Amino acid sequence: MNYLHLIRYALFFCTILGFATGCGKKEWVEKTGNGPDIKIDAQYANIARVNVGDVVTIPITVSSTVGVKRLSYYFINQTANGTTSEAPVHADNTDYPSTLTKEIQFTIRPAMVELVVVSFDKNNNSSEVHIRMSEIRALPVMTFKDGIKFQETVFEKKRLNVQGQITSTHDLSKISYRTIINGVLSAETAIPFTDKKSTAFVAALVVPKGLTDVIITAANIYDGNVVDTFKVGRVADDAVSIALAGISGTIPYLYADSLNVFSGQVSSGSDLSSLSYAIKTGGVYGAEQSINLGTPPDEFSFTVPVQGAVGMEAIRISGRNAGGKEQVLEYPIGKVNRRLLRFTNIVLTTEIGPGKNNWFSAYKAPHVFDVTNAAAAQEMIDFGTIIYNNAFRFVPPFIYTAGAAYQTAAAPYMEGFTKATYTLVTANRRSVTPAAMDSLLWDSNLDNFINVNIKGPGPVGENYNVSTTNRRVSADPVTNTGVIIGWGSWNLATGAVNNQAFGVVLVKSYTTTGSGRGAVTIDVVVPAENQRARFNLVSMLGYPSP
Repeated sequence: MNYLHLIRYALFFCTILGFATGCGKKEWVEKTGNGPDIKIDAQYANIARVNVGDVVTIPITVSSTVGVKRLSYYFINQTANGTTSEAPVHADNTDYPSTLTKEIQFTIRPAMVELVVVSFDKNNNSSEVHIRMSEIRALPVMTFKDGIKFQETVFEKKRLNVQGQITSTHDLSKISYRTIINGVLSAETAIPFTDKKSTAFVAALVVPKGLTDVIITAANIYDGNVVDTFKVGRVADDAVSIALAGISGTIPYLYADSLNVFSGQVSSGSDLSSLSYAIKTGGVYGAEQSINLGTPPDEFSFTVPVQGAVGMEAIRISGRNAGGKEQVLEYPIGKVNRRLLRFTNIVLTTEIGPGKNNWFSAYKAPHVFDVTNAAAAQEMIDFGTIIYNNAFRFVPPFIYTAGAAYQTAAAPYMEGFTKATYTLVTANRRSVTPAAMDSLLWDSNLDNFINVNIKGPGPVGENYNVSTTNRRVSADPVTNTGVIIGWGSWNLATGAVNNQAFGVVLVKSYTTTGSGRGAVTIDVVVPAENQRARFNLVSMLGYPSP
């Protein structure tokens, strides 16, 4: 039994003692007898050659001359780092029966390794049974063409091809489809295939009135089945039906300064006569852009190429057929994803003098400033480097409010300042690495990094809430790691902060002659939107007093 399972066992015992007297309130009592007798039929001693999704029911009989207090079970699952135990399921018995019969029912999952059954008697003696699981067989995997498994409108007496791909670890034995028409499930129709490991499928049918579902089933030679459904919104005599692949409702991201290509499918009761799209910016749609009609003219795939730009709000697609029917769909754009700004090989020093840059600004050129020109750029300064308590530190100008010692340390670097900007500056974060820095290209990359790697729970995340922390000073620079910076509001009266936008600073090299005197070379990644100007009204105070 490995360490994790010993812990689980201890928790069982602790719970049992607590059930009787309160765990931790009684001295340890040495075991004085055997635990309950757990009887499981031999056919369940090992569970093997089962499919993912199978439901297994195991009858269990537990008996004890002094009475059964608890029957529990839990699963051990395989992980990338070994195994882990799930939370146990308990069945407690206050009447302490001498015999207890119970069925454990569960659904097979891919990572299952073992089922552990544990029972305690009235005197807290325990026994357990381990049921191994092996040869858990994966199910076939089914995908629909272009990720489309719903069509709003299909047309009576026209051919509908429901297409996709199936892959299987084990040989496929059949692929079939059934339909639901006016609520009635049809008989199964076989779909031919030759490749038993990976094959395309086509369910070809002529659309009848009342069609709502086309149900595709794939089975392997071990009766492992996967079932998925292509849904139909309505059957029409004549209409236009437009769909974008993988998008229903809102386009999550549009990439600025890049070509965004959206794939779609259009079908019609009569031939298409026109298909076009338009872009909404600033609440107004621009000119219609024609989309080439395909073959056959009543059903074809199309693409919409959009050169992304800041301010885009929606894409509208319009189609009209020869029968005069039209469909107009608007797809709102959730966010225009902008490229991040990356500043490379920025050198800052704690030495003071002309040409010795102490301050960095992401949104004001030339982005680095020394004691001779920093005051002129004071409202745009994000952070700098100073000596504090004989140590090299990243700080914002606002650090002077942290106490007299900080104000004294920052004063030589803030010659001529009358304003002090607030920027979050954290201690070194383990998630800031060269590889992580290189992965930050778009707004969405940075959002994900902050939410998952910094704010998120372990083991991936650091569980560090940069949105509410009011930290303003780093630790000693460490090469190939770095800090998070942030912009937001600071309430001087309460000390409450609300950091809403973030950047990343990576230390590429650090040299020092001691007592905080030295220089760093850093890379900085920040959003393209000017966060300094955005938050200055709620994060900039007077200097040398607020």
